[in-house]
Amino acid sequence: MKNIGVIGCGAMGKGIVKNLIKNGYMVFVYDPSADAMEYCKELGAFALASPYEVGEESELIISSLPGPNIVKDVMIGRSEVFSALKPHSFVLDMSTIDPKTAQELYQAAKEKGIHFYDCPLSGGPKGADAGTLTIMVGGDDKYLPDIRPVLESVGKDIFLLGPSGSGQVAKLCHNMLVALITAGLGEAFAVGEKAGISRSQLAEVIQSGSAHNRVLSVFGENILNHSYEHVLFSLEHMNKDIHLYKETAEYYSEDSPLGQLVCDIYGKAMEQGKGKLDSSAVCGSIS
Repeated sequence: MKNIGVIGCGAMGKGIVKNLIKNGYMVFVYDPSADAMEYCKELGAFALASPYEVGEESELIISSLPGPNIVKDVMIGRSEVFSALKPHSFVLDMSTIDPKTAQELYQAAKEKGIHFYDCPLSGGPKGADAGTLTIMVGGDDKYLPDIRPVLESVGKDIFLLGPSGSGQVAKLCHNMLVALITAGLGEAFAVGEKAGISRSQLAEVIQSGSAHNRVLSVFGENILNHSYEHVLFSLEHMNKDIHLYKETAEYYSEDSPLGQLVCDIYGKAMEQGKGKLDSSAVCGSIS
């Protein structure tokens, strides 16, 4: 398997393209952004005019797209990528979507003899660029040996979690916790500052005690310095993910009071116009 298509070459996709080329794959790309396409061409990828054309050239497709509706439109809607692919091709959707949509796409792919996997990511643009992403995989374990070399080209820790949709469930649970911890840090720092303890001092206490967390390690500079314009993961994308988490909890008939709380907090930040800022900007919405 040498010909790989990447649909969606934004913050995550461009790093994926870089590491696929680095590992010897011939990469065909599509993105609506001319700048993204030009960047990928400079890396050595072949830019094509549509997702359908990428499907025609590829044995395996990686998609990295903003949400479930766009993924469905690309795969089985207007772009018809599933129709462009040959039987026994693979689709690794590395977008963050809901498990129900992943299961629908898995079934639609299966009817065409295509192998679909939901493969959401953790690690952000830095992880994508370095090829050290965590990949959460949902789908048939039968074909994992076929796709593992591709996954290992872009990721470090790969988890096969179960049938179709399982990867998305894990990703949404993960991001809900990240959102909850971020909001909790914002409240704790606000209280500490009112009492005369600096954010940097309180951060040292947190990271040396039982409250130690990786969220502060990743987003700490933004939280401590209020530098929310430095976007590691946008607030609007986090807002989308936690609402998908809430919908997933409802889909599986599970109560999620903390999920609802987090949705309310991030919803307030969205109303304040902070969607394009870093997700840690939610800290500035808590008083």
